[in-house]
Amino acid sequence: MNFQIPQLTLSFYGASFPIILFCVTGIVALLMGVSKNYKSVRASYWLNNSVLVVALLAIIRQYAVTGAASEVFLSGGFVAGRLGYFGQGVIVGIALVVSLLMGEGYMKPKFFRGEIIALFHMVLAGMLTMVATDDLITLFVGLEMASIGIYALIGYVNPTKISQEGAIKYFVLGAVAAAILLFGFAFLYAATGTLRISEISAAVGKISGHPWIELGTILTITGIAFKMALVPFHMWAPDAYEGAPTGLTAFMATAMKTMIMVAAIRIFEGGLDGVHSVWVPVIGFMAAASLLFANIMALAQQSMKRMLAYSSIAHSGYMALAIAAMSGGVGQYSVPSILFYLMAYVIVSLGAFAVIMWLENERCENIIIDDMTGLAKQHPYAAVALAVFMLSLGGMPPTVGFISKLYIFNAALSNNLVGLVVVAAIGSTISLYYYMRIIVRMFMMDASPVLGALIKPTKSLVTTCVVAASVLAILLLGTILPEAALRVAKHSSGEVTGG
Repeated sequence: MNFQIPQLTLSFYGASFPIILFCVTGIVALLMGVSKNYKSVRASYWLNNSVLVVALLAIIRQYAVTGAASEVFLSGGFVAGRLGYFGQGVIVGIALVVSLLMGEGYMKPKFFRGEIIALFHMVLAGMLTMVATDDLITLFVGLEMASIGIYALIGYVNPTKISQEGAIKYFVLGAVAAAILLFGFAFLYAATGTLRISEISAAVGKISGHPWIELGTILTITGIAFKMALVPFHMWAPDAYEGAPTGLTAFMATAMKTMIMVAAIRIFEGGLDGVHSVWVPVIGFMAAASLLFANIMALAQQSMKRMLAYSSIAHSGYMALAIAAMSGGVGQYSVPSILFYLMAYVIVSLGAFAVIMWLENERCENIIIDDMTGLAKQHPYAAVALAVFMLSLGGMPPTVGFISKLYIFNAALSNNLVGLVVVAAIGSTISLYYYMRIIVRMFMMDASPVLGALIKPTKSLVTTCVVAASVLAILLLGTILPEAALRVAKHSSGEVTGG
């Protein structure tokens, strides 16, 4: 094998600028943490938010000037394309919103420390790398950069027995899943002789019956299913979501899901479509199991974050349903539906977690469903906003949750996955009970004096703006703007669908 030194041009540095920026500022933040002059919450806060704004603007600019054809660097190690920039923009946007919310809450001095911001930027660098690569090894490195940083953040930002238990469970299961995923990549390489996803696609068509291809595909599905928190690989999610600070929970529920879904689109639509007969039944089974099991388990939860964790597992099931619908060359329908669903889910989840973060304080760190009792009388605007979020998560019109599920079901029906659509409809019906239960408690029951004394939120301009913008986006995207958002999703998906 002849080793060739990669040619790094100005075009490459411009395309990968956000990743390089996070790597550099992660080191800067770490040095600030041990500095006598710059070791302050204020310095870390402004460094983090300034870098996030600069990175987001750079990604938006690159997305706007990128054409239909992707530009490949480092022999596929980095791909400057619309899908990658879409994923990067969503991830950095989530990080900025979460950072601003953290800065307004009681967790600010615990989060804005040099070592925490360094870990946070390492996570972001890994995520941005993973969504913009055509190389399996680079994808794995990006995944582990993000995952290891998340393990540490869960247990270190606010060390408690619950948070450290969640971090350890996530770490142990994550290590096993990483090994399985790497074995899958190894078998794919052994069968095809390449680590490039696009080249694997060409090779699979010639040797689709090779047992190593099928084994590598199954192992790859298993590793990705763990990161997506699909049943039966979901065990880490409830404990990790409940143990982490709520802002970090919001980040995991949205940014991690975005990263994994974009990577899954690349792998299954761009690389393994030739062996869809192997992975479609497996993903279909996990989607159905997630839609039923997670929604049933959510019925029994009392913790808001644990309930939203099971809700997140169920929503992963909807997106897995659309992944199954990508098989057989109909990705032009399913990939845009996944990206649209991602946009909808991110907006709704950030809004819901913003309300929960606003209600939390040092005396009431883990909000339970009983704490929502009588919220409409004490904080009517927050109750109305949370009701909108719950209705959207349940897929009720006129919210974007209804339209996003409609697109997912349409993509599945276009590939004759009628049975999975029926299961998804049953799961949606079950989910309405625990979403409506919160609405009933907020508007139809009186709060006890004890709960009212514990929850005393203060005014927050950032939370107000995030919640108001989320409610407005949910209603507009569910009524008059769904076609515009779907066009953005189609434009972004052209990198893998050829559109």
